[in-house]
Amino acid sequence: MNIDDIRSALFYSKKDIFKNKKIFLFITVAIMFATANIIIINGFMDGMIKDLADNTVESSLGHLNIYPDPDERFIDGLGIKEEALNSLKEVEAYSPRVSASGVLSFKELSASATILALDPDKERRVTTLLDKLDRGTAINSNDGNAIMVSYRLAEDLKLDTGDEVTLTFENGNTKEYKIKGIIRTGIQEFDSSTVVITLIEARRQLYIENRASAVLVRLSNKEIAEDYKSILMQNLSIENVKTWKEELEYLMSFTEAYKSFSNIISVVGLLVASISVGIIVYVNVIHKKRQIGIMKAIGAKDSFIFTVFIMEALLFGLIGVPAGDILGYLAIKHMEANPFYDAIMMTWISARFGYYLLYNATAVSFAATLLAGIYPAIKASRIDIIKAIWGG
Repeated sequence: MNIDDIRSALFYSKKDIFKNKKIFLFITVAIMFATANIIIINGFMDGMIKDLADNTVESSLGHLNIYPDPDERFIDGLGIKEEALNSLKEVEAYSPRVSASGVLSFKELSASATILALDPDKERRVTTLLDKLDRGTAINSNDGNAIMVSYRLAEDLKLDTGDEVTLTFENGNTKEYKIKGIIRTGIQEFDSSTVVITLIEARRQLYIENRASAVLVRLSNKEIAEDYKSILMQNLSIENVKTWKEELEYLMSFTEAYKSFSNIISVVGLLVASISVGIIVYVNVIHKKRQIGIMKAIGAKDSFIFTVFIMEALLFGLIGVPAGDILGYLAIKHMEANPFYDAIMMTWISARFGYYLLYNATAVSFAATLLAGIYPAIKASRIDIIKAIWGG
């Protein structure tokens, strides 16, 4: 085909699709919303995953987390390891923690609890855990007689700030404490049954000195965690270190599954728009059999007929896809500027825009629209001249 044939095919295609403005508008809007839907869903999912990951890291994890060797319960020689951490350039802060089990009692009610002991001053430099208050105030380093309780544990035992409770430690030691604050992180494992006490108090009750169950490390940039892991292991002579990404594998697997489900929704919308394009082009072929036969009789080649009808699908895509890109872009920008607060996760969630969203949506939508027009275009190019003219 030469350039004149392409121009002629484009002329016939434009004339045909603009003839029925209602159908043209319906198909264009369907493609537009299908394209915008891909951008919006993927942009929202990317934003949600990032916000949930950031919230989890900021509230309960370090960029690097040091654990005991697999056959040990505690990290020994904590003081020496703290000195080594202080000497490392990229380490901004660290927070040792001790984990233990116990039973929390209030009046006639009791419940098993996970005891988390920490140094409030050091913890604040690494995480925002102590700021995740449902009510009350956070403990400080000198609070030997005060504790914080996770909000679900408080609900189970009907607790409130100011209540006096009895905490029985795993070694049998028992002591009464006053509840200073109710803490809520949005992390189910923590919120269900955690009691937070000071590290000094835990050492006093559990007879643990110079030991920790874990040490959370904050780096100057969390993105260097993977590269800095080996440096930390070498300098501290330790083997069990996890990056924040390794800690969040469970969250990533969950969100990836949810994202796959969202992609299915996007594909369904795209299929509806593509099928609509295919049906409209096919109906045009059926209604114009006689016209196609006459065009062939006066010299039009099969390739010319194919081009006419494939250009109809092309024009739908050229109009609908960019319109969808614009709509999706505006929607994502609006969601970026207006995040919503997730009361369960206790964090703000917003969409994230990236130009890859436009590239992907444009490529997928345009390809789907074009592919939808191939079958009817092939059907038109293979119409028999005699049968077409005589209505066979």
